[in-house]
Amino acid sequence: MTRCLLPVVIACLMAIGSPGAPIESAAQDCSRITADNSDDCVRLNQIQLLGTHNSYHIAPPASVLGTLGTAARDIEYTHRPLVEQLTTLGIRKVELDVFADPEGGRFATPAAFRIVKGLDPIGPELRQSGFKVLHTPDTDYRTTCVTLKACLTTIREWSRSHRRHVPIMVMIEAKDAPSKDPNGLGLVQPLPIGVAELRALDAEIRSVFDDDHVITPDRVRGAHDTLANAIRSSGWPTLRAARGKILFALDNTDAHRDAYLRGNPSLEGRVLFVSSAPPEPSAAFIKMNEAIGEEEERIREQVRAGFLIRTRADIPTVEARSGSTVRRDAAFRSGAQYVSTDYPEPSPFGSGYVARLPGAERRAARCNPVNAPSGCRDEWIE
Repeated sequence: MTRCLLPVVIACLMAIGSPGAPIESAAQDCSRITADNSDDCVRLNQIQLLGTHNSYHIAPPASVLGTLGTAARDIEYTHRPLVEQLTTLGIRKVELDVFADPEGGRFATPAAFRIVKGLDPIGPELRQSGFKVLHTPDTDYRTTCVTLKACLTTIREWSRSHRRHVPIMVMIEAKDAPSKDPNGLGLVQPLPIGVAELRALDAEIRSVFDDDHVITPDRVRGAHDTLANAIRSSGWPTLRAARGKILFALDNTDAHRDAYLRGNPSLEGRVLFVSSAPPEPSAAFIKMNEAIGEEEERIREQVRAGFLIRTRADIPTVEARSGSTVRRDAAFRSGAQYVSTDYPEPSPFGSGYVARLPGAERRAARCNPVNAPSGCRDEWIE
């Protein structure tokens, strides 16, 4: 245990990660960035990382894809297990879709089994209680980690074994859209996700991660009245203060986001950041999917203003089939800190398309091309 003397108790509490304490580093002379001081002079928002879209996803077997018509084109992608993404591909942002299943078993009998014969059996994890990670319950249900707890536990254990990693973002989409069932196949109907379910989502995350392992909105806000003011005044933590930690963001920008903010407009006490643009008090992270044309400059403006941005390098299988790099190149140029792809490895469709950090082959992160301090070098980031 860290021992604290009374005169420095506040600083000591921050050092051992007391709940709600802001994350700070000692002041440094950053007039010249070097390998020795870069961790204290480069901040979380001044780097760029590669992420995967629907990071858990395994494409349905061909026999199921054949029943889906043109919709099948968008889901013909498969990701490696999370550990391999983190270790081999340098992925530092993952995206998980979650469905509420407090009793367990709600998604354990996909309709695909009543339509197609010979499918691989379902494992017992779908009968466990808690949030499930999958894309579409009845047809696109294959995943490398079935439960949210299993996905998060994998990330936690990898993080504990690689304590110098740059912060990993976990982006979560709460899904509850009703399933249309015109043919009466008995498709499962997701449970609505409201205020109570979103509180349960926070609780499930906290059941896996200790407080000092997570960069929460409270920690970034510190003594400021709003997150937006904290970003403008104090900014994000330095790399030294943020290494080895995880931050969470809510993908939803609809009623789910509003429900998550209800009663805590600056995300007081919450785990996830939400997509909010200034002047909203919760403004810190913004999802900006498009980076082409005028959108590239809009992203760049928000990056310069201090916000964390997530954008996309590709739309599911579109660039992977065509080989176009227009969207990918704009995304990286924009300075968005988190660029998501389905193809961190070459496309299986023969186009040669792949999304990797420019000038940082197989690196996990690079100096942000828009707002990194002068003198920053990619090899110092991770």
